[in-house]
Formats: sequence, structure tokens, C-alpha cells
Amino acid sequence: MTNNKLEEKILESNIKLAVFDSDGVLIPRGTKITQKEESDKYSLTLSTDIVSDRIANKLNELRRKMMVCISSGRSMIYLQEMYNKVLGESTILSAENGSLLLDGGVLVQPMTYNTEYFDKIRKMREEIKNLDILGFEPKQFILTIHAEREVKEVYDIVRKYDPQEELKVMWNGEAFDIQRKTMSKASTVKALIDRFSLKKEEVIAIGDRVNDKEMIDAAGIGVSADKEKLEAEYHLDGELPGEELLDLLLKNHE
Repeated sequence: MTNNKLEEKILESNIKLAVFDSDGVLIPRGTKITQKEESDKYSLTLSTDIVSDRIANKLNELRRKMMVCISSGRSMIYLQEMYNKVLGESTILSAENGSLLLDGGVLVQPMTYNTEYFDKIRKMREEIKNLDILGFEPKQFILTIHAEREVKEVYDIVRKYDPQEELKVMWNGEAFDIQRKTMSKASTVKALIDRFSLKKEEVIAIGDRVNDKEMIDAAGIGVSADKEKLEAEYHLDGELPGEELLDLLLKNHE
């Protein structure tokens, strides 16, 4: 639908929670990673953008009107650095595709992980590191592999160590995420709806890739920031569509 239709929907809704994906939505997409492993030495260089002052100011203005959640596949430590300018009581961070939630300074881990899970991930990593990849992004609960292309052998290795098909593999154009099927960004939306006794229609969410699909479906108003990569009832275009949504929300919640 058009931006006008989305603006009309926002105007008629009582939105209390806005959930934003990060990369490609609020900050430019793209991570530079260089990794080297030797028998007695490990080195990693990781470079990514942080939220701009302009968008940070808009997020800070919006969080005075409603709750704001940044939901990302990034680790919590990186997410805190990337959005340090907007951290506060009404800003919620969801990391590793819903695996960790930071709400009002309280860190919540929605799901438990046992030795069997971590052993399975470790064995996959040992084989995947020999493939044509750029490196692994440091995370606690999911395995993220950066590559210049979709390396098909990754799927074969996951099937080898996960015959019960308890895990899912998502390729977003620059990295694979390997994680439990039962964990997704939708878990965050549902948890926040329960935590704050919200109605689904009081939540709006925007994302741009496959790992955002369940998240925008869990919200009352789902918005795609890239209609070619992610289908949704509404969509926004532009260099950073999250900023356009910020402008719409601020305009209609004055």
C-alpha cells in the first residue's frame, strides 16, 4: 500500500509500542569483518555503522510519546554501542533475533540453552570455518556467518548436525543466522505485548529481511522497509525507511 494508506492507519490507531529493525532500517546495512584463527592466536576486526545524531534525536523524541524497541540480530553488547544515544527507560533492546531482551536496565533471556545446543553449534562452526566465508560475528546464542555470497555448504553442515531439524538457517544477503526454530523476533513482540498488557493493534513493527517476517506479522501494523525482500501489508521506501516511519509516527502523535 502507499505511504498515505499507512499514514491513515497510524492516524486511526492508538500505537503504544514501535518496534524497529536496525540494519537497513535505522542505520545503513553493511558489516565489514576480518577474522583470522591460528593455533595460538585469534584476531577479529568488525566495523559497522552506529545510529546518526539525526535519527537518534527522532528516536528520543518518539520514546517520550510511546515505547520504542530496537530489535536486531546483533549481539547485545554491539547493540548497546550502536544505540547508546537513545538508551533510556522507554527504549527496549532485543538482541540476537529475540534471544536477549534489555528492558529498563533489566536483562531477560526468554529461552534456556543447554550443553547439547552449544555443542551442536560448536561442531558446525568448526566445519563452517573452512568454507569460503569472511568470519563469524561474536554472539552468545546464535551462530552468524558473514560471507560474500550464499554458501550452499552451510545448509549441508546444519543438516548433518541437526537431523531433528530443531534449527533454522536464514541468509540475509550478507550473513547466515543459525538458531532455534522456536526463537524469533516475534518472540520479543509477543513478550512485550504480554509484559505491558498491550493489544496487538497497539503495536507497529518495521523490518527489511527474512528474519523480520514473523516480527511484523506479530504486530498489529506490519511495515516492510524493502518490499522486494519482505512482504507486508504496508511498505516504505527510501535510504533509511525507519526514519520515514519515525516522521510519520511523530507527525501523528503530536
